[in-house]
Amino acid sequence: MSPKSILLIACLLLFGQTMNSQYTEKINTNRPGRSQGAFSVGNNVLQGEGGFGYERQKHKIRKTKTSAVYLDYAIRYGLLIEQLEINFAGRFRTEGVTQTIGTNEQVIRRTDFEYNTLGVKYLIYDPYKRPKENDSLQNEKLKSWKKTYAFSWKSLIPAVSAYVGANYITADNPFTFVGDATFSPKIVVMTQNNWWNNNAGSWVLVTNLIIDKITTDNPAIGWFITSTHTLNDKWAIFGEYQGQKSDFYSDNILRLGSAYLVTKDLQLDAHIATNFKDTPSIFNINFGASYRFDWHSKDEIILPPGLKGGVDEQEGGIEENEDGEGEDLEGRDSEFEEIESDSLKQERTPFINDFEDGSHREAMEQDLDERRTEQRIERERIEQEKVDKKNEKKARKEERRRLKREAKEAKDAEKARLKAEKEKQKMIEDIDAELNLMEDDDGEDKELKKLEEEIKQLEKGANTDQEAPSKKEKEDEDIDAAYEKLQKEEAKFEKEEQKRLKEEEKRRQKEEKRRQKEEKKRQKEEEKRRKKEESQGE
Repeated sequence: MSPKSILLIACLLLFGQTMNSQYTEKINTNRPGRSQGAFSVGNNVLQGEGGFGYERQKHKIRKTKTSAVYLDYAIRYGLLIEQLEINFAGRFRTEGVTQTIGTNEQVIRRTDFEYNTLGVKYLIYDPYKRPKENDSLQNEKLKSWKKTYAFSWKSLIPAVSAYVGANYITADNPFTFVGDATFSPKIVVMTQNNWWNNNAGSWVLVTNLIIDKITTDNPAIGWFITSTHTLNDKWAIFGEYQGQKSDFYSDNILRLGSAYLVTKDLQLDAHIATNFKDTPSIFNINFGASYRFDWHSKDEIILPPGLKGGVDEQEGGIEENEDGEGEDLEGRDSEFEEIESDSLKQERTPFINDFEDGSHREAMEQDLDERRTEQRIERERIEQEKVDKKNEKKARKEERRRLKREAKEAKDAEKARLKAEKEKQKMIEDIDAELNLMEDDDGEDKELKKLEEEIKQLEKGANTDQEAPSKKEKEDEDIDAAYEKLQKEEAKFEKEEQKRLKEEEKRRQKEEKRRQKEEKKRQKEEEKRRKKEESQGE
């Protein structure tokens, strides 16, 4: 193996996880999302991306239902330099709109290109390409696994690209607003962060800020936030949030999907999408693929911090050292002989093998695993304590609520008892008043008083009338007969009164039993409701 190859492999092994050039060994595609990454496909690389989708829409106000199928397509080509890319993207759509007018349904068919855009993307800033001098690797860092793989706050600085393009639509296009210009400009600012973790895999965060159709009557502002996570060498998942705002159409859309890497040049993908409104509501499903034709011939070598020179294309090239003087790579064959041994076959980094052997590395990794285990156990203990405290606090809160609820129920029960007592007393008073009223309205008492008055008058007349004794005796006999009759009527009335009182007493007892039965039933229901609330509270 040549010294140039050894140096290239060593650089890639050491810094391949934190540094990227424009060109990648595996396909770099914008699918399955709709956002654009900050990096181009690479110089002299032609890439095609496309997908077939089905969409359903329902508009609550217009009372329309739309079923549509569409074809997405994009062609990307790396032109002249690594940072530059020219691309063409568009969508062809056909749909049927069912509109309800009264009891009739009308179906409208529409087919056209939804959009076609030709543009150029340029990478303005790449934080992964040129490390600073003060980031040079020291021997202590090479010996420390923790320092080598520690999180770097500089990784929060994203790569930044700019895109300028032009939209083209056909005349009388049904998928845009009336009077939309045939040609209109489009500007996009893109950022991208790449993170890699030995345990969690790689993460990519892409954001896009879009200003579209600036010169038209309805300019639009849009934005994308896309996060992609690789599960393994073949599978990746992604989530994307899209926002759009304009006078013609505004929406917020969420996409979720996954991608599968068939080969380094072919990727398959699928995603679903939905929005958060009903004017219209959207459900979308899409399947697609990306394929590249890799004619990239010259790799751009990105040197690790501390190595300022470059590697010449040819085997016997010259590398500049820190003083700017050339050094023949052929003369460094002996220097790389030890590195070329079995270190690469054993998947060890050559630079690390200069300072440690396999046993020392295994000891370091074992010590690191033990520390990780201790930290994990400590984190789990702290988390469990937090959960226990939270549960204890929740239990105390529930206990306070239960006591308050029981106190309130007892208070309500006391109020109900007092109210029932008052109602009972009022019922008794009403019955007594009704009985008194019935006695006052009885005409027998008045008749008795009238008879007594007549008797008194007859007795008075008997004392004054002495001239006709026979007549007086006759009147006495009539009075005696009337008196006997009165006594019989009084006895009869008394019996009827006693009978009425007995019936009234029976009615009152019956009413009292009914009231007591209702009271017991109400108490049982109250007890049942209270037990049910206690069980729900627990």
